[in-house]
Amino acid sequence: MNTLDLDALDKLTRKAQKLQAIAADIMPLIKALCELGDKAILPLPADRLIRASEAAQILGVGKATIGDFVKAGLLTPYFVNSEQRRFWLSEVKSLPRKKPWTLGGKAND
Repeated sequence: MNTLDLDALDKLTRKAQKLQAIAADIMPLIKALCELGDKAILPLPADRLIRASEAAQILGVGKATIGDFVKAGLLTPYFVNSEQRRFWLSEVKSLPRKKPWTLGGKAND
C-alpha cells in the first residue's frame, strides 16, 4: 500500500504554482510572437570565437601584438583544448582602430 508524502506533495504543488506564474507572465509574449509569424525571427549576433591569427588580421597587427593586448588586459583569451587561444570576435572588433596602440609605455603597431 502506497502512503502519501504530504511534504513531497506540498513541494510539488509549490513548483506547479511557480510554473503557472511563469507561464502567465510569458503568455503575452508568446501570443505576440505568434501574431508576427515569420517577422518575429530576429538575426542572432554573429559573435563567435576566433583564433589569434584572425584577431591579428582584423586589427592589422602581428600575433605577438595580440599577446601584448592580452597582457595589457585589452583582450580576454578563452582556451580550447587547454592550449588553443580564442577570442570573441565582438571583443576584437570593439578595440579602438587607432595605431599605434600604447601598451605599458611602448607603442605597438
